[in-house]
Amino acid sequence: MSVPLLLSVSELKSQLGGPVVVDGSWHMPAAGRDPVKEFKENGHIPGARFFDIEDIKDKTSSLPHMMPTASQFAEQVGELGISNDDHVVVYDTVGFNSAARTYWMLKAFGHKKVSLLNGGFKAWTAAGYPVEKGEANVTPKKYEVPTLDQNSIRYYDQVLKIVKDKDNKITIIDARPAARFTGASPEPRAGLSSGHMPGAKNVPFLELSDMETGELYNDQQLAAAFKRAGIDVQELRETTEPGKEVILSCGSGVTASALYFALEKLGVKDLAVFDGSWTEYASRPESIIVKDQ
Repeated sequence: MSVPLLLSVSELKSQLGGPVVVDGSWHMPAAGRDPVKEFKENGHIPGARFFDIEDIKDKTSSLPHMMPTASQFAEQVGELGISNDDHVVVYDTVGFNSAARTYWMLKAFGHKKVSLLNGGFKAWTAAGYPVEKGEANVTPKKYEVPTLDQNSIRYYDQVLKIVKDKDNKITIIDARPAARFTGASPEPRAGLSSGHMPGAKNVPFLELSDMETGELYNDQQLAAAFKRAGIDVQELRETTEPGKEVILSCGSGVTASALYFALEKLGVKDLAVFDGSWTEYASRPESIIVKDQ
């Protein structure tokens, strides 16, 4: 049975106790917010458990929240009381931000039934629905070790090869704010140059949702956001030409996943997230960086 990509808070409220609800909140270090502490003290949707992308990650990498191995993923997701067949509903406290990273991780590891909660915790509380505080009450389950879909993830060497190939037909879309993309503003991570990859397009992830309500814009508004960057969503959706994939990037692979979700909702296939994103790309000396004058 398929599940909707996007679930409203009223739909989740009517199903509470059925789907496994997870809080996938994450914030930039400069925000000074502790999402785990907020989950316990500020509250969460009843029955939710916290999906920590700072813990469910490749702990051998110096890069932030890189994809873990399949066996590590299975172990940690099982500890959250999730099985392979569960319908998982993901939300965050901003509305449409880091929840998309959790969504993408589950989808990349082949989890079939995943939905995003439209508006997240912000919309849930605005509707006056109940909130729970304290630790999550979780009974671990067995999560069978999955297989990572290599079509949904891209690595540095692959991306560098693409940007060096001037004849490639691949679309790279960057979710960072425009000033960081152009090079006008610095990166928040010390020592990293701002700018962008040759040929990349810029669709700042903040243009995908209403920041007041946290809710994702409708399909027409989403398509318009991509159109402003010179990206024709209908063309991407309808193309059958080989090699026309779309690679999503951002600062560290979080908001790139928001682009992934938005484009998937618009019916675009052949989507992949550059896991290391700009943090990895800009830190490598062989990378080509463009700054708009």
